[in-house]
Amino acid sequence: MSRSSSKTRRDARAASVTARSVQSSGIVKCYVERFENAVGAPDLRLREKSTKRLVRVLTDNQMFRSFAPLSNLLQDCYAHGGGLVEPRSRTEYVAISAPIVKQGAHEIAVAFEGFSAKVHIVTADVGSPPTSVWAYIEEYPVDDGGLGLRLRQKVTGRKVEMYGRNQDHLLTFLSSPQFTGADRHMPNVYQKDGFDDYVLVSGGAATDSYDVLLFNDGAELTYLLGPTPDTAYRDAFRELTDESAPEAHARTAQTHFDTGRYREAVLAARLAVETACGGRGPDVKRRLARAPADVAAAGDALYGKRHIAVHEGDTRVEQPDAIQAILAMHSVLAYLESNSS
Repeated sequence: MSRSSSKTRRDARAASVTARSVQSSGIVKCYVERFENAVGAPDLRLREKSTKRLVRVLTDNQMFRSFAPLSNLLQDCYAHGGGLVEPRSRTEYVAISAPIVKQGAHEIAVAFEGFSAKVHIVTADVGSPPTSVWAYIEEYPVDDGGLGLRLRQKVTGRKVEMYGRNQDHLLTFLSSPQFTGADRHMPNVYQKDGFDDYVLVSGGAATDSYDVLLFNDGAELTYLLGPTPDTAYRDAFRELTDESAPEAHARTAQTHFDTGRYREAVLAARLAVETACGGRGPDVKRRLARAPADVAAAGDALYGKRHIAVHEGDTRVEQPDAIQAILAMHSVLAYLESNSS
């Protein structure tokens, strides 16, 4: 190929990029690239698939200046590998939707405000996808007459328990909206319903029961004040495992059983049935009202085991109880699936 032909191609591409710079918003398909930052430490960044242009995310919000709002997204995409780290792949990519601030031949800048991201992957090489919950901050009275702070899951009201680095660190985090004045702009972070504002908690779950979700401490655990693009990768990786809420709770029940946590296994089994029926106990009764006798008996037996687990504690739930609960769960779920139409 002649030099003049190559130059013509480059000029054409540059003209195309310049023409697109007038767009006010758009979707940019990206991959994740590893590089060394200014201090020589390994870091991650986004590049556009088709042009390999650097993608920068800009914000005027001072709350997001102290941390990288895309850190979790980039880390998990890089760990997944495949097309998420390859410029040529068209089947796997990170789709960034955001207002375009400016763009040129080597770089495209988008605004954090109005930003959203979706991860497109073929297979999720994730042995145990992290559990993600959207939570709100609840104030409650404490012994000294003051108010304590804790997390509850949006809509369900389940307690969300974890300590992160330590309990003081978590309390400082929960107090930060009031200290910074952000609570005036994020009133929904204190409300049970609605997802305009929230605390996103993600990580491995030690206990996932009808009234409490306890997260393991460790590198997987993150808690972030939303909205933030970090929500994107959690949903994407969970959705693409094709695992519904009942399936996730059923898997959790089996995991608890395999590790000898029989009380938690019973609670997770019941939760799988409740979510499959649409909510809580009354929904289960409604869905099983016309079920065959053996399925109705399985539902009653599972409720009985759950009642013991809740009200009589760990010591009253033995391995046979957990086995019966899991078998009952599978019986009810199979019935619900066959009658889903």
